[in-house]
Amino acid sequence: MSSRANILSKIKANKPEFIDLPIIDETVFYDNIDHIAEFKKKVEIVGGHVFKAISNEDVINQVKHLYPNTTINYSNIKGTEPFNTIDLIELKKPHDLDDLDVLILEGTFGVAENGAVWVSDNQLPVRVLPFITKHLILVVKESEIIPYLHQGYHILKDTDNDFGVLLSGPSKTADIEQSLVIGAQGALSLSVFLLRT
Repeated sequence: MSSRANILSKIKANKPEFIDLPIIDETVFYDNIDHIAEFKKKVEIVGGHVFKAISNEDVINQVKHLYPNTTINYSNIKGTEPFNTIDLIELKKPHDLDDLDVLILEGTFGVAENGAVWVSDNQLPVRVLPFITKHLILVVKESEIIPYLHQGYHILKDTDNDFGVLLSGPSKTADIEQSLVIGAQGALSLSVFLLRT
């Protein structure tokens, strides 16, 4: 047995027992705030932008106006295939996406509490996409903005996903010389489009 196989077998043999999640009284979190306004505020606090849209076509038109000179673009939202300048089916390795200008992804829900959007592997054709693109666009229905993350766990508990991530951004760091750097480890910009339903 190789050392790698030996280590993995020991890890599998020493898994802790599953414990039930704590029961949280969510009524203590209820309030009368405008969840859309709170979501917008939280996205903007972390350096993102929020736009409203009436359709997927409207999203594409606004994105083209925001980023008129991009050449490598990809969208996974329905009916927007002409926007795409790359074919992910022919992708040989994720490193080939290192010059991706604009990525548009559909999110499952947004969280007003922290301005994050949940994206799962059902919406991610290649997992590296939201972390390698220059400009990340997330599209979520206004009706899918939830007040707190606790509600998100209820939405996700019956889903079968191998991978998912709450995205908020853009990427930033202030570790070096106490100077804020945007796009240090990921997208240079993040915009969320709220679709009216």
